[in-house]
Amino acid sequence: MKTNSWLRVGLVTLIALTATPMVAQRKKATKQQTPKATVVAKNKAGHYLILGTAPSAANGKWVYLTVNGKDALDSVMIKGGKFSIERPVVQEHLQAALHVPREYYLSLIPEEGTIIAPMDENAATGTPLNDLSAKLREEDEAFVKPYTDRLKAIRMDEKLSADEKEKAQDAIIEELYGKLEPRYAARLAEHPNDAIGFMALRDLLGSTTMDLAKAERCIAQAQPLVRNQTDIQKMLESLRQREATKPGMPFVDFAGVDDSNKAVRLSDYVGKGHYVLVDFWASWCGPCRREIAHLKKVRDAYTDKGLVILGAVVWDEMEAHLKAMKELEITWPQILNKDEPTNLYGIQGIPQIILFAPDGKIVARDLRGKAINDKLDEILKTTEGKL
Repeated sequence: MKTNSWLRVGLVTLIALTATPMVAQRKKATKQQTPKATVVAKNKAGHYLILGTAPSAANGKWVYLTVNGKDALDSVMIKGGKFSIERPVVQEHLQAALHVPREYYLSLIPEEGTIIAPMDENAATGTPLNDLSAKLREEDEAFVKPYTDRLKAIRMDEKLSADEKEKAQDAIIEELYGKLEPRYAARLAEHPNDAIGFMALRDLLGSTTMDLAKAERCIAQAQPLVRNQTDIQKMLESLRQREATKPGMPFVDFAGVDDSNKAVRLSDYVGKGHYVLVDFWASWCGPCRREIAHLKKVRDAYTDKGLVILGAVVWDEMEAHLKAMKELEITWPQILNKDEPTNLYGIQGIPQIILFAPDGKIVARDLRGKAINDKLDEILKTTEGKL
């Protein structure tokens, strides 16, 4: 997957949920059993009341209300396909979510009023901003559908190699982001101080064309309530780190452990007089695993010229990593550090492959497939055949 864009956060989420709410697809057989909420209760002043429904299969399970993606505000057991939660409105909470772990997920806006929350649907309704969000979502789904159809056609095309499919999909996603950006920008301009503007700004910052200067201009259009949201600040910090580690900048060191659980640092390899190709990857990442095959070819073609290949294992566990090393027959050294490397280098998607010069400066980022060979061949023309 392409790396600049919070793993294409907004678009990936939109594409996934255009097709199905979380797990609703495999629950479709029971969808007709889901009772529909009848609004008979009313929220207290300054509160929001969530009236939720869920398929009968969810009876006896707990549904959790969270903010910031992890902070649990409340929980309740689903009984008779229904549940309700009432909470005071907190101004800083622009978006919340209901989820039954590994089963259902529904995003909502926690504003004053009675919120209707069907867990097997795509959107909550019942209050002004939730109704507007549902409407915009429906419009976006219709707008995105021709692109998702094209993406699906590419995935199903047996004539294309994995690399060709990924390249074609990246081109479609970049094209789509170019069309979506004006839509999101207009929403932010109309809603600089509420949840609609927050979601629009988050989607803008997830654009494949976003850089720090552009992000700061977008953020300046938002009011403090929106721009100071945790998600926005994290995305901005990631762009700052990416700017600080762009080509031409010196490497940023980090520590970790190798496959024997011994302490090791990036500086044990980078800045030691050779070009070093660092692959930030994880065992569970499909595109990462596919890239390994090409990295083996790079190893065979360039290590005798001095190139060093290093794996930086992120967002992973040692046991899973060691299993993948054996399955994929990887021979180059590894550094495992779950979070720090991606934070330091502003990485929001993997694989991310970075080439470092002999003095430790960053030569190139976002290298994949043939682009790796092209960059190394270009360098070899100026270094008397040595890396």
